[in-house]
Amino acid sequence: MDRDFVHQIVGVALLVRLLAITVALVGMVGEALTGAMLACVLVLSATSFLFLVYPAVARFVVHHPLAVVGDLLLTLTVVAALGVESPLVLATFSTALIMGLLFDRRVAVLGATAMVAGYLLVHVLQESSRAGFMVTLGIPALYVALVAIGAVVRHAHEREKEAARELVAAHRAVASADERARLAREMHDSLGKTLHGIAMAAEALPGWVERDPERAAEYAGRLADASHQAAAEARTLLVRMRADEPDRPLAQVLAEQCRRWSTDTGTACDFATHGVVDLPTGARYEVLAIVAEALENVARHAQASRVEVSLTDTDGQVVVSVADDGKGFEPQADGRSPRHHFGLTGMRERAAHAGAMLDVRSAPGRGTRVVVTVGPVEVVAGAR
Repeated sequence: MDRDFVHQIVGVALLVRLLAITVALVGMVGEALTGAMLACVLVLSATSFLFLVYPAVARFVVHHPLAVVGDLLLTLTVVAALGVESPLVLATFSTALIMGLLFDRRVAVLGATAMVAGYLLVHVLQESSRAGFMVTLGIPALYVALVAIGAVVRHAHEREKEAARELVAAHRAVASADERARLAREMHDSLGKTLHGIAMAAEALPGWVERDPERAAEYAGRLADASHQAAAEARTLLVRMRADEPDRPLAQVLAEQCRRWSTDTGTACDFATHGVVDLPTGARYEVLAIVAEALENVARHAQASRVEVSLTDTDGQVVVSVADDGKGFEPQADGRSPRHHFGLTGMRERAAHAGAMLDVRSAPGRGTRVVVTVGPVEVVAGAR
């Protein structure tokens, strides 16, 4: 079972034990406090406090559930020392609940049998004629019921964990199918069309060489441009195939992307996040593609010494920025890529597809800053 869950449940059971001890002592006001009673109260209280106050003791119990066997022996000792009619018997109920929580069905049944048998043995040896139904049968039945309740809670928790694992697996399957569909669409819409154009131009080139060498040279130049474009599109697709991991939070993927890029290029890349945020699968796919393209541009053109990548959530808007201290450039008035470069154009198309805004700010000698703003969106908080 999940150790944090076990820790919490055992802690609650021991708090109930302390409450039962308090109730028992209140019920005994006016009666003489015997040495055996005092010793049992001190031992039961001390063991409960040790678990609740000292993490090392709690970790030991959680990692070694057989420690509950010692608690079972302590419970039987309390019953034997004080008798079945003592109010302090209330404090032994938590042991039954803990056994049902920590052990599988067969071991829990053995534990319940030991508790009931020990209790009934003490009852028989006492030969108490005043014992009513609750003392004779009610308390043993409560032991069995509490063990059963613990077992039911344990089973329900295990079923919940299994359902969570199945949900994660289903999410991964859907994300993978989404990824394949996006890659197929992009290959068809960009790379496929570019390669088809290259093939048609290549078929026409021999005829132009014979009829019009100047026109053939122009066709050859177009082929070269188209080849560069196809290479850039293929590189982008490959980068995207490696970049996203839909089962991990966006912040983790971005941090890993920066670390990997820094290792590959030797340029420092700092990542910062403000607020634990994530995006829907489609939007984060495009955002990660824009970040990958921005980092690729830095590596190829910027001659930067440091890059800063940030992820923030502001009033429902998710903002991702990539800023470098490189040589910068003079942006074109229409915001598109310079001749023979397709990075900015591709980033703007991706931002439009994700319903985001792209802002590229640069100047010669002053570095470049690429900012993607998505939103307002329904932000997914927390790690998946």
